[in-house]
Amino acid sequence: MPRITVAFLGQCHTSGYPGVAPEATFPQVCRRAVEAFRPGTTLELVFAPYQHPSELPPSAEQALRAHPRIVVIEVIGWLAVKGGRAADLSRLPARVRTRYERMKHFREVSQRLAAQVPDTLTRVAANAHEILRPLLSRHPRPTVAEYESYVDETVAAIARVPDTHVVIQGPGAPNLELDARGLPVDTEERYRAVEAMAKRVAEQRGALYVDRWDSVTSTFFMPGDIRPRADGHSMWGHLLARELLGAGLV
Repeated sequence: MPRITVAFLGQCHTSGYPGVAPEATFPQVCRRAVEAFRPGTTLELVFAPYQHPSELPPSAEQALRAHPRIVVIEVIGWLAVKGGRAADLSRLPARVRTRYERMKHFREVSQRLAAQVPDTLTRVAANAHEILRPLLSRHPRPTVAEYESYVDETVAAIARVPDTHVVIQGPGAPNLELDARGLPVDTEERYRAVEAMAKRVAEQRGALYVDRWDSVTSTFFMPGDIRPRADGHSMWGHLLARELLGAGLV
């Protein structure tokens, strides 16, 4: 029975968040769609998150340890609007310095808080974030050129691994119905620049490009948020499955 490992380099879209359970995220939707289309095939998913483009190369290195056949890089338009956050490792216990241990540590803190505070998931997550805030440092917003250099470096590194294929997912269109006071006036132009960058790297490196721009509709996003609803993840997951199947990668 064929078993195919697919690694995802992304952010909360790959792991879930309040309102979208992990099993409802687009990677899991894609997995189920491919397995339904190819009976007997099993997709094993591996996740290596990044919060800032500078973390893409080490995230890819981590993902490649699982020997994936496919590495999916999710290019995030929001990173061209706001800076990213990363843990200040110097303020973490020595035993939680690696990326995996960091994630496990944060998850355990959140779970302990959830057990102590009988409140909604959203409120618990917010409280956990407040506790963890001192450990988080904000990176300056990357320029599109800086983002491109990290994406290109990452794709090149993956391409050097035999029998490993790269997929680049472009950003969906932004939620322009957010409170405009918190958004730059050129938000859409910044997203478009990131989209063009992702396409450019894919073309230059011969990677499969998944165009998600037109997948976004007026009901795609969670209210007042930049993140998709579960239905949006379903749309993205089936789109990715069609692209992988059409390219003969699965």
